[in-house]
Amino acid sequence: MKFSVISADTPLNLNMPFMLRGSYKECARVASEIGFDGIELQIQNPLDYDFKILKDGFDQYNLEVSAVTTGLAYLFEGLSMSSDDKEVRKKTVERLKRHLDMSKYLNSQILLGFIRGRKKKDESEYEFEARLTDSMCQILEYAEEIDSYIVFEQINRFDGDVYNTTERTLEFIKKFKSKRLFYNADTYHMATEDKDIYNAIINSKEYLTLFHISDVGRMLPDDKHFNFQEAARALKDMDYKGWVTLECKPSEDMVGGVRKGFEYMKNLLSCDK
Repeated sequence: MKFSVISADTPLNLNMPFMLRGSYKECARVASEIGFDGIELQIQNPLDYDFKILKDGFDQYNLEVSAVTTGLAYLFEGLSMSSDDKEVRKKTVERLKRHLDMSKYLNSQILLGFIRGRKKKDESEYEFEARLTDSMCQILEYAEEIDSYIVFEQINRFDGDVYNTTERTLEFIKKFKSKRLFYNADTYHMATEDKDIYNAIINSKEYLTLFHISDVGRMLPDDKHFNFQEAARALKDMDYKGWVTLECKPSEDMVGGVRKGFEYMKNLLSCDK
């Protein structure tokens, strides 16, 4: 397994679960010193960045990019893969193609979470999924063209629609029959939606490339609310080789909190336990 931490280089609410804040080069320095293998990036618009400068900074600290996350474009611009406005969907697809360009350059994958949008109260799941599917097909076609990858996140019922459980999320992923589309599990969402944590993870083996760790409320894990031991057992039993990423709110002592989270993950997932 490879260990990563979520970072953000723009001023964002401290309730948002991005533990490392500051320039991405500084985030890379801190993550590397603590012992992480990579960092996850929060990218609203890839065109605001020089890809080479970014990559050079990560290479300097021998860090990979676990994922290029896309949700800020939804939160701050309203871009949505499932919008009932065709122009919004078109803009969203074009933006996500640029995210794919960035992830390709950084040897990474893009993460689709909030940017898939929300289902309207008066519409069916079928209508919502039809629009989302159309956007996904266009993005997958581009990913195939440039040889890049996409990971689709499970989101609980309070923060997202339809794809709440691991099973339902995998059902959506599988229908595309694409070698470019994978699954992002998240203990924060699993805590609400998946009764059998062990088997939910085991059943995702073929598609799981990104595993987010945080406790309820996006706090650091403390083993009092979620069965992290069962999650760890599943990852070990399936011989998981992908990313495990810390996604928690920043601590008052930012670096100290990140270090504490890293030590917890390393201890939890150590092969001799």
